[in-house]
Amino acid sequence: MPAVYSMLVSLLDVAGHASSSLRFIRDSPETVWALASLSLFIDTFVYMLTVSMLPEILQDSMGAPESANGVVTAMFGVGAVLGCFVSGILSDRIRERRGLQMISSLIYSVSGIVFYFARHYYQILLFRLIDGIASGVACTLLYASIGDVYPANLLAFKVAIVYFCNNIAYTIGPICGQRLFDMAGVKGPAALVIALGLLKLVALFVFSNDSLAIRSAVRSRAYVSAADDSTFSKSHESVASMSIPRLLMQPPVIISTLSIVTSIGIQCMLEGLVPLHLVDKLNHDQDNGITFVILGLVFTIMVPIVGKATDSLIEWRGETMRYYAMMFGAAATVCSVLLMALANSYAVMMVGYAFFAVADLCMFIPAQSAYGDFVNGANTDSMARGYSISVFAWALGAISLPPIGTALYSRFGFSKPSIAIAAIPCAICAIACLLFIIYDKRKHR
Repeated sequence: MPAVYSMLVSLLDVAGHASSSLRFIRDSPETVWALASLSLFIDTFVYMLTVSMLPEILQDSMGAPESANGVVTAMFGVGAVLGCFVSGILSDRIRERRGLQMISSLIYSVSGIVFYFARHYYQILLFRLIDGIASGVACTLLYASIGDVYPANLLAFKVAIVYFCNNIAYTIGPICGQRLFDMAGVKGPAALVIALGLLKLVALFVFSNDSLAIRSAVRSRAYVSAADDSTFSKSHESVASMSIPRLLMQPPVIISTLSIVTSIGIQCMLEGLVPLHLVDKLNHDQDNGITFVILGLVFTIMVPIVGKATDSLIEWRGETMRYYAMMFGAAATVCSVLLMALANSYAVMMVGYAFFAVADLCMFIPAQSAYGDFVNGANTDSMARGYSISVFAWALGAISLPPIGTALYSRFGFSKPSIAIAAIPCAICAIACLLFIIYDKRKHR
């Protein structure tokens, strides 16, 4: 009996220790950060997993015209916009992040089930629409959750690492999807989509508390450094809520939205034009995807560096440095596109493209983290609404500039359209940043 009693006591001690450890994990801001990274990885991986096989499914198996590919992509955008705005407004109103993220996980699995049984074109459209809704909800709330628990002088690096996971998924997703499709047809990738949705659901349920609950606990600790002058650590309750139109009237939100539209729009435009230019003008027709592998590696390596540099600049000289970084990124983007336009060899072209990747991150990372910092500084219950604007800006950039670039390329080639399309929005973005810097200096004089 003493031996049995000792064993029971030992088991209870182990269970108590495990429970304490799990409670620590669930209440940690780092867990929110880790699960946000996992969430964006799954989101991008699910999209890229299926994107490479859809033309074969639509044209070869379903006999759909090539124009159907664009409609399928547009359906994803429609779903993403719907998901981001609904989740942003609802999450701030009911003060809930985790539950809605778990719902988005189930929506991923539902989209996978639709894809698993897809035999007709309208079912592919439905799959992409549902996937887009899940993506809009997930991206809005994962960024909002990070903004809930981290202040301005830490936020950019956290966002950068999340984006790092996005780049990894972007690189490996098409390879994995094509392999699964070759082995098992549509059912292989579809089953993986279902499984990833359930994996995210379980991870959120087991390992994470709601970020708003963690935020309240973090605010009661000495978590923010003395250098941080935001109200993140000064108040326990947010004072009011801003509507999306009112948020869009705030200069930091306007500039950040403009910066994201510009950076994502030019990036997506170049993704469409560079392969055409390599074949038409540089006679580089044996690429085998190496161009985008190089670009992906540069993005992956430089993302955490740019994020850490942004945080260091903000901690050193204050929030204004964010707008200096975006202004530098806008100017550097124009220079990189100019170098690509003037390139007369593949090597020079890739140097310009790698330079563009760094410049693009200098615009995107400070802008993406600015929403959370503004909401924390304004002490308002609008974090999810703010990041719903960010997701919308991402979608707007991805669908606006690429069609313009493609249309102009067919008539004028690569150089003139790429320079013009890069220069105009970058100039507007840089001027907006400069005006805000001047305004902020006069305000605090």
